[in-house]
Amino acid sequence: MNTKPSVEMYLCAFHLGRWEADESVEDAYHRALDITAAQFQRMRRDGNGALQEKHVDAIHRMYEAAGVNPKTATESEKASLRTRLMNEARKGGMRFPA
Repeated sequence: MNTKPSVEMYLCAFHLGRWEADESVEDAYHRALDITAAQFQRMRRDGNGALQEKHVDAIHRMYEAAGVNPKTATESEKASLRTRLMNEARKGGMRFPA
């Protein structure tokens, strides 16, 4: 998994991890994946795919909670949802990576 934070990581942190403005995005992302920071580091270091699976599962849960089935949605539906989720996060005070 890429070490640079992705927009999806930020979205999961905000929508699943219930990110608050006074905490790090990483803490909320770990909560969204239901793992500790130590487990995250270990999984990333081991590179066994478990972290990627947790990330993909979190993305699916986030999309489904927003009313879109990621397995059957068109690319335009996914893009529209992604934009909507980003706008909601921005309204909540989140700043996305450049």
